[in-house]
Amino acid sequence: GENQGGGSGNIERVLGQNPFAVMQDDGIGFGIQMALFDAVGKAEGVPVHNLLGAKVRDRCPISWWDIDMPPAEWVEEAKESVKRGYTSFKMKARPWRDIFEQVEAVAEVVPPKYHFDIDFNGFLRTANNAAPVLQGLDRYPNVAYYESPFYLATDLEGAARLQQQVKNTIVEHFNEACLHARCCGGFVVGGGATGTRRIGALCASFDKPFWLQMVGTGITTAYAMHVGAVLSHAQIPAITCHELWEHDLLKKRLEVVDGHIQAPEDPGLGIEVDEEALEKYRVEPGTPAPRDRYRQQRRVCRVRWPSLGGRERIADFTDENVYYPAFLEGEYPGFGRGVSMEIIEDDGSTAFESLYEKARSK
Repeated sequence: GENQGGGSGNIERVLGQNPFAVMQDDGIGFGIQMALFDAVGKAEGVPVHNLLGAKVRDRCPISWWDIDMPPAEWVEEAKESVKRGYTSFKMKARPWRDIFEQVEAVAEVVPPKYHFDIDFNGFLRTANNAAPVLQGLDRYPNVAYYESPFYLATDLEGAARLQQQVKNTIVEHFNEACLHARCCGGFVVGGGATGTRRIGALCASFDKPFWLQMVGTGITTAYAMHVGAVLSHAQIPAITCHELWEHDLLKKRLEVVDGHIQAPEDPGLGIEVDEEALEKYRVEPGTPAPRDRYRQQRRVCRVRWPSLGGRERIADFTDENVYYPAFLEGEYPGFGRGVSMEIIEDDGSTAFESLYEKARSK
């Protein structure tokens, strides 16, 4: 099942149970819980949002999403997002790429009111490191949010100071320490139906907006729109990443208009699953995901920094499991102007073999 969470054992947990009695239990797993809400909604002839609470909006905001890419590739992604009706783009900022160059390139091809949500995943490391980078990005009109410039709970005072130093809203994955410290302007919220509504109520009591983050296909996206329809402070565009997939598993696409999707009103999730697509893309448990297959291939990831004193700096890595923690620990400088990453694929040559072995031996 989609986003099954705890695995097939959770299916045994609900077999023979009244779905009305167990659908609010987050412990059954996200995918199973979503399916139960769909079944109960269809049985009662009501949309899922009626089972979750009182509707506060008809249309829910949603964002495009992409991993870090060279500027030219982000440009093509942004163009496609505009064609599909999006008005915001969640970007993964990485220390081995020039985020300023990336933002400048994408800003050239999107409307003035199109917004960027920039996710650093903690790579700026500290409030002091983050301040000049975020202040520099504040100058770009399309930039709206900064997610996890560093992990805010590690320095609540520094996080509060940083939010005061920058113009745009800083957002962090929800935790109550950050909420009570009032050290950021918003949150990222996801998970089971009961927990999400509890956190939604907490955010509302502190007047903190958030975006829903529920990753999956069009099925999960439809569910996220039902959840967003009943939570007053789910005001920032949601992240479901469903545009990444070759097929959204729906017979009819969820239309994005002006950056919003209409919360379905038909019973249950209000969607029709494409059974032919489901059969086509079905895999056996344990089948390697595309990311796993990609990472099984050999390549060299080359990071270049602009020349200092006439000499260019280069570092070669064989896997993200090597360079990711190295940058996160501050072993290499990040987010400088002109920094870039080149991917060198295995072409079977002796030159590549030598380069790969040299990088691996470091």
